[in-house]
Amino acid sequence: MTLGERLRLVRGAESQKAFAAALGVHENTVSNAERRSSATQEYLLRLADERNVNLHWLLTGRGAMRVEDPDGSLLAEKLSLALTDALRVAYGARYASVPLETRARALRAGATYLRAIGVTEDTLPDTESLAKLVRLTIDVMRRAD
Repeated sequence: MTLGERLRLVRGAESQKAFAAALGVHENTVSNAERRSSATQEYLLRLADERNVNLHWLLTGRGAMRVEDPDGSLLAEKLSLALTDALRVAYGARYASVPLETRARALRAGATYLRAIGVTEDTLPDTESLAKLVRLTIDVMRRAD
């Protein structure tokens, strides 16, 4: 299945015009992405966020289409703590200068990604690897803003 086909699957029976309006993008953005199997990062992130779509699935076709709602499991808590530690390692003394909203969004995005790729308690990456993920996530978010 191509990216365009996955995008059409996410849109479902809703018209491109209505779908674009609901996402706050131009209708051509939806049309071009589906037809060309190519989309901007901003569009994919908005789609993933607004429609609860697994970004890993959207890009690769692997894994579950939808991101499950976070649960109160021990894994969710471990992900949260590990990513918080990683954020502190990634930014060191500059940690407090990273806006709270940016930190929260980065932690949520990191946890969502880790769940989407199937990380378990046994396969949780080390702090340095997670710090790289958090830095990359924040860099991408800053470019998108």
